[in-house]
Amino acid sequence: MNRKAILIESSNVEGQTDLPGARADIANWSEFLRSDLGGAWRNTEISILSKPYSGEVEKELKVSSDCYCFVAFSGHGCEGSIVLNSSWTTFPISKLVPDCERSTLIVDSCRGIEEAERLRFAAPIVAKYAELAESVALHASRSARGWILANGATEFSNTSLEVNTHYLRWRRALLESSKGTVRMLACSKGQGAGENPSAGGYYTSLLMQSAIDWNGQRSAYQIHSTKEAHDYAARFLPPQQTPEYSPLSLAFPFAVKA
Repeated sequence: MNRKAILIESSNVEGQTDLPGARADIANWSEFLRSDLGGAWRNTEISILSKPYSGEVEKELKVSSDCYCFVAFSGHGCEGSIVLNSSWTTFPISKLVPDCERSTLIVDSCRGIEEAERLRFAAPIVAKYAELAESVALHASRSARGWILANGATEFSNTSLEVNTHYLRWRRALLESSKGTVRMLACSKGQGAGENPSAGGYYTSLLMQSAIDWNGQRSAYQIHSTKEAHDYAARFLPPQQTPEYSPLSLAFPFAVKA
C-alpha cells in the first residue's frame, strides 16, 4: 500500500505576521509520523513544502487512487483559502484534497480573523475560561514537542516496514476504514488559530498530545483515530477557537500501539 504525507507551511510571508509556530508544526509532524506511535512513516513517504507555489502543491497532490494521502498545512489563511506565499494568498482549501480513495487534510490557520487578533485570547467576556484553556493548550504544545524530540524520528532505511508491528497495525486499520476524505480545521469561520511560537499551533499540538496521552493509558484498543484526536483537541482549545471535523462518520488511524 502506498502512502504519502505532504507537510506545508507558510509561516514567513511578506506583508504577514511571522508565525514560528507554523514552522514548528511541520517539524513536529515529520518527527511524529516517523515515530512508531505515528505509524512508522519512511522519510521517502514525506514531502515538506515551505511557501510553495501552487504548481508545486498540485504536483505533490498527484497520487495514485489507491494511495493514502496525509496533508497538513500550518500558516496564514482565511475562510475558504490559505496563503502559500506572497504571490499566492488565496489558494482554496478545497484544492488541498488529493484525488485518491482515502486522505486526511489538516489545516491549522485562521479563518477570517485579522492577524492582529490571532493570539488575543484574553477578551474580558471570555477571560475566565480562555486563561485556563490557553494554559492547557500551551502545556500540550510544550509537552508534545518534548515527547517528539525524545521519541520521534525513527529511521527505517534498514528495516522493512513489513515486519514493523506499528506499521502493520496502522495499515490494517486503514484498509478496514471506509473511503473518503477527512477534513480537520483548527477553527471555525471567523475565528483565529492560536500558537505557541516555540512549540507549534495549539490545535496541531493537541492532536499529537492526544496520541501521547492515549499511548500512556491502559487500553485494549491499539488504534487511536483521527476523530478521537480531534475530539481531544476540541476539549482543550480556548473557547474562541472551535475546530471542525467532517464527515463525522469517517475516521482513519492517527496513532498505533504495539
